[in-house]
Amino acid sequence: MVQDILQVAEPILARVENFIRDIAADVPLETNWEQSSFGSWYNHPRQHGIELFCLASIYGIATFISFRRLLKPGSNNYKLLTEFQPPHRASLTERGMTLALICSLLLTLTHKIIRHRVWFMMQPCHMSGLLLLFTLAYPNKKSPVPHIFFNIYLHLQWGALAALAFPDLREHTLIGETFNFFAEILFLSFFSYCFFHTPILHITSLVSGFNLNYMFAPPPIKPLLQLGPLYRIVMYGLAFVFKFVTRFICVEIVLAILPREKLPVIEKTTKRSKKID
Repeated sequence: MVQDILQVAEPILARVENFIRDIAADVPLETNWEQSSFGSWYNHPRQHGIELFCLASIYGIATFISFRRLLKPGSNNYKLLTEFQPPHRASLTERGMTLALICSLLLTLTHKIIRHRVWFMMQPCHMSGLLLLFTLAYPNKKSPVPHIFFNIYLHLQWGALAALAFPDLREHTLIGETFNFFAEILFLSFFSYCFFHTPILHITSLVSGFNLNYMFAPPPIKPLLQLGPLYRIVMYGLAFVFKFVTRFICVEIVLAILPREKLPVIEKTTKRSKKID
């Protein structure tokens, strides 16, 4: 039965394979694992063709149906999207985030232009950034459009976390390229640290009367004493620098020195679930 189906499908699959070979760039058969830019036939052209036509059809139809259901008049989601009233205009923080995102994307684009890798701006991580920028900059916040795109963005953030957890830095050689890659997690760490100090630790220090982490007064260090009431602001700035040094210099040096051990292979076992009365 399977053999008969394959014989019938063979001419179609051959045409699909030839189509992929015709449109594809001239890439090698073997994969060069020392670089991350150029492709290879790690997957056979026929496999590419099957996935391209089948998955594109499924995803296209599913996207169309999902949008139709979401924007169906009278549904709860439609009401939430169309009846939303912004509580206030964009805050200074939101504008600052928009500006920071624009700068980050422009820096990334500059790196891609210098390296002749502009096509890589189409990768999902950069598209997510553009999606967020589109949401922040959209002029009419009452429109359902920015809310749909923002919810799509939120659902895609696992990809950004995966990229940060398992970064591919094989071709990062330009100044600021690796830093920009990790900028999101760096700023998350820094502002989480700052939020713990102000207001949490600051209020606790005020209530208890203890000089918790120098919330009341600086340590007896001459440069900090000379700063007077500005010492905390300077300490926050130093903390940001030290976080960068710790993560991107100290940690990387330790990882380079420590011996690497292979993780043990864990065999998967299945157990029957027992019903508990």
